[in-house]
Amino acid sequence: MFSFDWIVLKKNHIKDNKILVSIFTKEYWKINAWITESKKRTGLDLWNVYNFSSKTENSINKIENIKAKIILKTESLDYFWINNILQILTYLEKILPNWVATESVYNDYIESTQFLIEKDMNYKIYVFFIMRLIKKTGIGKTPIVWIDKDNLVKIFWIILDYNIEKLIKIWWLERHDLDNINTYNSNTLINYIN
Repeated sequence: MFSFDWIVLKKNHIKDNKILVSIFTKEYWKINAWITESKKRTGLDLWNVYNFSSKTENSINKIENIKAKIILKTESLDYFWINNILQILTYLEKILPNWVATESVYNDYIESTQFLIEKDMNYKIYVFFIMRLIKKTGIGKTPIVWIDKDNLVKIFWIILDYNIEKLIKIWWLERHDLDNINTYNSNTLINYIN
Protein backbone atom coordinates (compact mmCIF):
# COMPACT_ATOMS: atom_id res chain seq x y z
CA MET A 1 0.00 0.00 0.00
CA PHE A 2 1.27 3.50 -0.81
CA SER A 3 0.05 7.07 -0.21
CA PHE A 4 0.26 10.30 -2.19
CA ASP A 5 -1.58 13.51 -3.08
CA TRP A 6 -3.63 13.77 -6.25
CA ILE A 7 -5.95 16.00 -8.25
CA VAL A 8 -9.25 14.64 -9.57
CA LEU A 9 -9.32 15.21 -13.34
CA LYS A 10 -12.25 13.01 -14.36
CA LYS A 11 -14.85 10.69 -12.83
CA ASN A 12 -16.76 7.91 -14.55
CA HIS A 13 -19.53 6.08 -12.68
CA ILE A 14 -19.25 2.60 -14.11
CA LYS A 15 -21.77 0.56 -12.13
CA ASP A 16 -23.49 0.68 -8.77
CA ASN A 17 -20.99 2.34 -6.45
CA LYS A 18 -17.86 1.79 -8.58
CA ILE A 19 -16.11 4.85 -10.01
CA LEU A 20 -13.15 4.99 -12.37
CA VAL A 21 -11.21 8.20 -11.77
CA SER A 22 -8.43 9.84 -13.72
CA ILE A 23 -6.04 11.42 -11.25
CA PHE A 24 -2.92 13.52 -11.57
CA THR A 25 -0.14 13.11 -9.04
CA LYS A 26 3.28 14.60 -8.44
CA GLU A 27 4.96 11.22 -8.00
CA TYR A 28 3.18 9.03 -10.57
CA TRP A 29 1.81 11.67 -12.97
CA LYS A 30 -1.52 10.78 -14.61
CA ILE A 31 -3.07 7.44 -13.73
CA ASN A 32 -6.46 5.76 -13.53
CA ALA A 33 -7.78 4.18 -10.36
CA TRP A 34 -10.93 2.56 -9.03
CA ILE A 35 -12.83 3.73 -5.99
CA THR A 36 -15.88 2.30 -4.27
CA GLU A 37 -18.31 4.93 -3.00
CA SER A 38 -19.66 4.61 0.51
CA LYS A 39 -21.45 6.77 3.06
CA LYS A 40 -18.38 6.69 5.31
CA ARG A 41 -16.01 7.97 2.64
CA THR A 42 -15.46 11.58 1.56
CA GLY A 43 -17.06 12.30 -1.82
CA LEU A 44 -14.73 13.16 -4.67
CA ASP A 45 -15.13 16.39 -6.61
CA LEU A 46 -13.31 17.48 -9.73
CA TRP A 47 -10.47 19.98 -9.33
CA ASN A 48 -9.94 19.24 -5.62
CA VAL A 49 -6.75 17.78 -4.14
CA TYR A 50 -6.86 14.69 -1.90
CA ASN A 51 -4.44 12.42 -0.12
CA PHE A 52 -5.19 8.74 -0.28
CA SER A 53 -3.73 5.32 0.17
CA SER A 54 -3.88 2.87 -2.66
CA LYS A 55 -3.01 -0.67 -3.49
CA THR A 56 -2.46 -2.37 -6.81
CA GLU A 57 -3.89 -5.80 -7.49
CA ASN A 58 -3.55 -7.49 -10.88
CA SER A 59 -2.33 -4.18 -12.39
CA ILE A 60 -5.46 -2.41 -11.14
CA ASN A 61 -5.11 0.63 -8.86
CA LYS A 62 -7.64 0.67 -6.01
CA ILE A 63 -8.09 3.73 -3.82
CA GLU A 64 -8.55 3.05 -0.14
CA ASN A 65 -8.46 5.83 2.48
CA ILE A 66 -9.14 9.41 1.33
CA LYS A 67 -8.41 12.70 3.05
CA ALA A 68 -9.26 16.12 1.53
CA LYS A 69 -6.26 18.48 1.28
CA ILE A 70 -7.42 21.39 -0.93
CA ILE A 71 -11.10 22.01 -1.57
CA LEU A 72 -11.82 24.84 -3.98
CA LYS A 73 -14.73 26.89 -2.69
CA THR A 74 -16.41 27.92 -5.92
CA GLU A 75 -19.77 29.07 -4.57
CA SER A 76 -19.09 32.70 -5.48
CA LEU A 77 -17.87 31.94 -9.01
CA ASP A 78 -20.13 32.06 -12.04
CA TYR A 79 -19.91 29.69 -15.00
CA PHE A 80 -17.20 31.64 -16.85
CA TRP A 81 -14.73 31.33 -13.96
CA ILE A 82 -15.62 27.73 -13.16
CA ASN A 83 -15.21 26.89 -16.86
CA ASN A 84 -11.61 28.11 -16.66
CA ILE A 85 -10.91 25.60 -13.89
CA LEU A 86 -12.68 22.80 -15.79
CA GLN A 87 -10.66 23.56 -18.92
CA ILE A 88 -7.41 23.31 -16.96
CA LEU A 89 -8.47 19.82 -15.87
CA THR A 90 -9.52 18.92 -19.42
CA TYR A 91 -6.15 19.93 -20.81
CA LEU A 92 -4.32 18.00 -18.09
CA GLU A 93 -6.47 14.97 -18.91
CA LYS A 94 -6.18 15.24 -22.69
CA ILE A 95 -2.68 16.43 -23.51
CA LEU A 96 -0.49 14.88 -20.83
CA PRO A 97 0.52 11.32 -21.70
CA ASN A 98 0.63 8.94 -18.72
CA TRP A 99 4.39 8.48 -19.01
CA VAL A 100 5.41 12.17 -19.06
CA ALA A 101 7.15 13.34 -15.89
CA THR A 102 5.13 16.40 -14.96
CA GLU A 103 6.05 17.24 -11.39
CA SER A 104 6.31 20.95 -12.19
CA VAL A 105 2.82 20.96 -13.76
CA TYR A 106 1.45 19.50 -10.53
CA ASN A 107 3.25 22.21 -8.56
CA ASP A 108 1.78 24.89 -10.85
CA TYR A 109 -1.72 23.59 -10.17
CA ILE A 110 -1.22 23.54 -6.40
CA GLU A 111 0.17 27.07 -6.51
CA SER A 112 -2.71 28.24 -8.73
CA THR A 113 -5.52 26.88 -6.58
CA GLN A 114 -5.36 29.78 -4.13
CA PHE A 115 -5.96 32.24 -6.97
CA LEU A 116 -8.43 30.31 -9.13
CA ILE A 117 -11.25 31.01 -6.69
CA GLU A 118 -10.65 34.78 -6.76
CA LYS A 119 -12.67 36.35 -9.56
CA ASP A 120 -10.16 39.12 -10.21
CA MET A 121 -7.31 36.59 -10.51
CA ASN A 122 -9.01 33.54 -12.06
CA TYR A 123 -8.61 34.54 -15.71
CA LYS A 124 -5.00 35.71 -15.33
CA ILE A 125 -3.98 32.52 -13.53
CA TYR A 126 -5.82 30.44 -16.13
CA VAL A 127 -4.01 31.94 -19.13
CA PHE A 128 -0.61 31.74 -17.40
CA PHE A 129 -1.17 28.14 -16.28
CA ILE A 130 -2.16 27.03 -19.79
CA MET A 131 0.73 28.85 -21.48
CA ARG A 132 3.18 27.26 -19.01
CA LEU A 133 1.63 23.86 -19.78
CA ILE A 134 2.02 24.48 -23.52
CA LYS A 135 5.66 25.48 -23.18
CA LYS A 136 6.55 22.66 -20.76
CA THR A 137 5.07 20.03 -23.05
CA GLY A 138 6.74 21.59 -26.11
CA ILE A 139 3.59 21.67 -28.22
CA GLY A 140 3.47 25.42 -28.79
CA LYS A 141 5.20 27.37 -31.54
CA THR A 142 6.83 30.67 -30.70
CA PRO A 143 4.18 33.35 -31.30
CA ILE A 144 4.76 35.64 -34.29
CA VAL A 145 5.52 39.23 -33.37
CA TRP A 146 2.68 41.57 -34.32
CA ILE A 147 2.46 45.18 -33.30
CA ASP A 148 -0.49 44.60 -30.97
CA LYS A 149 0.83 41.26 -29.67
CA ASP A 150 4.38 42.06 -28.57
CA ASN A 151 3.45 41.45 -24.93
CA LEU A 152 2.27 37.96 -25.89
CA VAL A 153 5.75 37.18 -27.23
CA LYS A 154 7.42 38.68 -24.13
CA ILE A 155 5.30 36.51 -21.84
CA PHE A 156 5.97 33.42 -23.95
CA TRP A 157 9.73 33.87 -23.50
CA ILE A 158 9.61 34.43 -19.73
CA ILE A 159 6.68 32.18 -18.80
CA LEU A 160 8.94 29.47 -17.31
CA ASP A 161 11.40 31.85 -15.68
CA TYR A 162 9.02 32.85 -12.88
CA ASN A 163 6.51 30.98 -10.77
CA ILE A 164 2.82 31.75 -11.13
CA GLU A 165 2.68 33.97 -8.07
CA LYS A 166 5.35 36.24 -9.57
CA LEU A 167 3.74 36.22 -13.01
CA ILE A 168 0.46 37.60 -11.70
CA LYS A 169 2.34 40.62 -10.34
CA ILE A 170 3.42 41.74 -13.80
CA TRP A 171 1.99 45.25 -13.88
CA TRP A 172 2.26 46.08 -17.60
CA LEU A 173 -0.23 43.45 -18.80
CA GLU A 174 -3.69 44.68 -19.72
CA ARG A 175 -6.88 42.75 -20.44
CA HIS A 176 -6.28 42.68 -24.22
CA ASP A 177 -2.83 41.14 -23.54
CA LEU A 178 -4.46 38.36 -21.50
CA ASP A 179 -7.01 37.86 -24.29
CA ASN A 180 -4.15 37.53 -26.81
CA ILE A 181 -2.49 34.91 -24.58
CA ASN A 182 -5.80 33.08 -24.26
CA THR A 183 -6.29 33.10 -28.05
CA TYR A 184 -2.77 31.75 -28.55
CA ASN A 185 -3.42 29.02 -25.95
CA SER A 186 -6.74 28.03 -27.49
CA ASN A 187 -5.36 27.93 -31.04
CA THR A 188 -2.45 25.76 -29.85
CA LEU A 189 -4.58 23.30 -27.89
CA ILE A 190 -7.54 22.98 -30.24
CA ASN A 191 -6.10 19.84 -31.86
CA TYR A 192 -5.68 18.15 -28.47
CA ILE A 193 -9.20 18.36 -27.09
CA ASN A 194 -11.25 16.48 -29.69
